[in-house]
Amino acid sequence: MKVNSIFDILSLIIISQSVLASKENIRKISQVESWMSTENFTMMIKKSFFYSTCCNIFLSESIHNVEVLFRQFINIYPYEYLLRQKMYDCQSYFLLGPTDDEIEKDMQKIPSSIATTEILIIVNGELKNNSRLFNVSLYGNANANIVSRSGIWTLSKNYLEARVFLNVNSYEDLMSEFSIINLRGRELQVCTFFQPPVSYLNKTTKKIIKGIEEEVFLADNDVEKDGIEMKIFLLIAEKLNFTWTLRKPQGTYRYGRRINNTYWRGGVIQLLREKKIDLAFGSIWLTPNHSNFVNMSEPWYQMFMHFLVPRPQPITNFWALTRPFPIECWLLLIMLLLVMSMYMCARARIDPKFPKRFRSIFFTITELIGRLLGTWVPRNTANARFELHLWQTAGVVLVTAYCSSLAARLASSEYENRIDTVYQFLEANLTWGRKGPEPNYYDYFDMDDPYSSQLPTRYVSIKDDEMTHRFIKKGNFAIIGKIVGSIFFPEDNISNEDLKGYRIMKQMIGNYYSSFAVQPWLLRPVDTIISWLRESGIIYFHLGDVIRRRANFNLREVLKEYDNLDKSARVLGLTPLGAGFTALIVGFLASTIVFFYELKQAAGSRSIREVFREIQKKREGYELSAYKRKCRKEIELMKYSSSNKSFDLSVIKSAEYIVNTESLQISK
Repeated sequence: MKVNSIFDILSLIIISQSVLASKENIRKISQVESWMSTENFTMMIKKSFFYSTCCNIFLSESIHNVEVLFRQFINIYPYEYLLRQKMYDCQSYFLLGPTDDEIEKDMQKIPSSIATTEILIIVNGELKNNSRLFNVSLYGNANANIVSRSGIWTLSKNYLEARVFLNVNSYEDLMSEFSIINLRGRELQVCTFFQPPVSYLNKTTKKIIKGIEEEVFLADNDVEKDGIEMKIFLLIAEKLNFTWTLRKPQGTYRYGRRINNTYWRGGVIQLLREKKIDLAFGSIWLTPNHSNFVNMSEPWYQMFMHFLVPRPQPITNFWALTRPFPIECWLLLIMLLLVMSMYMCARARIDPKFPKRFRSIFFTITELIGRLLGTWVPRNTANARFELHLWQTAGVVLVTAYCSSLAARLASSEYENRIDTVYQFLEANLTWGRKGPEPNYYDYFDMDDPYSSQLPTRYVSIKDDEMTHRFIKKGNFAIIGKIVGSIFFPEDNISNEDLKGYRIMKQMIGNYYSSFAVQPWLLRPVDTIISWLRESGIIYFHLGDVIRRRANFNLREVLKEYDNLDKSARVLGLTPLGAGFTALIVGFLASTIVFFYELKQAAGSRSIREVFREIQKKREGYELSAYKRKCRKEIELMKYSSSNKSFDLSVIKSAEYIVNTESLQISK
């Protein structure tokens, strides 16, 4: 129990000698005879606070006139209560005073627009028929009972067109909010739209409703009357015994848009506020924006918002030969090569016994690269064996590691990185969008998150399905949708062909509860039926049944991953080896250029053609001298073997003559 003012404390001290005393202590205080029996008081509380778990109490300033009734209430009421305070979680209100004027002032503090508000008023005196407490507009959508010394009144239910106070004879006749009402076939105006998988209504016709032409859904077959929320709505209509007309909202808004704290524009929310419809469904989000303007039912399911993002595509990198080592390893290797080259060059210039070829930095780098790859093995390694052998040993380890990793990488398929977080979404420069007006981003994303708050800047407005198809073909477009029963459903209609190249992004971008939006008098009955359906598992049965029948193959495939799962070897093409071939061609061109440069240096003022002729003459002279040496060796061999009967002197002379003749011809 809580007390709000010093006046309350002083007043209750006079009455009970301790306002903070427990109920046991209050019962010990001598009681004055009440004009209402304990049985009647108990029945009145039971009828008035049908769903109560706490109560807000407003007492009149002349508290000594109602002290007996107040003690009687706190002795009977079984839950906690608050004095002169207001908690919106506590939706029961008890107003006690000697006159209707004092109570009317307290009525201004009660949120009567909430349909679940319960009000009990006790006037400790006579109440006339023209009392201002009988003004129905004071009570809005709340349930109210008034009791006085002169009579008992109860406010008729919300589902009646004109609410009135009914004078009843006994406390048992007070109206209480029962779980189920019987509308006896009354026709309700209901609004919804095509929104898979909760509603598949699509075919419409024109109908005059209250003098205005409206577009209504036919709902004339089982295919049209399909969808999870559609099934729930049909069960609600059956239990509450009403007929219905399913209307399609006009304009571009589905739910509408909040303008300020008091005005809502468009969509089903505006139709409910204007009392043009009685109920609306179609995956309506249970958000503060919606619940502040209309009555939202108990949620039947929680849905999670995700993006569909392009699948990683297989890639063949031109620089695949560099992939076995990360960039850090290559940079470290280049640094070691330069340091080792400078050391060898400096050592060759200082130590006269060190091989002189290392005095050239270019030659040193070339030889070290060759030794690292195991393709350079000159003999002269005096005074440099330790450095070169150590270098070659490191080269064996590096080349072995490189080749084994290279073979594994080039023989398996390589894919782009997956997009699984909002950060990766932004890094990939993806855009997203949907048909209709721009969404309320605060309902979709966590705008306090540094990455999610950037998603509105990536939004593009979609006019039609053809525009969506063009964006998908470009490859940088994400599809927004929701997870229902472990299956992804996009907000817009996406063709099966367009879904083939997409997968679901793992990070959730938002979540919401789906509810029915209803008029106040329907809130409690609809809540009760939804609770029954959820607890009995009927909602989950229809959810699984609709998804089983309606979710196509591609909607299920977006949950699967295919990249990096194919372990079969692939045939290497030119692209992954392109860097190697490019290095070979560049090296060949470089060596050719160096060769011509050396020729030019050797030619001086002569032409390169004369240099080639000189080279050709030197080559022929070398060939002639080599031929003479060969022939002379053969003649010497023949002379040595002259003792052999098969050779005579004339044959040897003939051979010498032939050799001299051919030599003369070659020289010419």
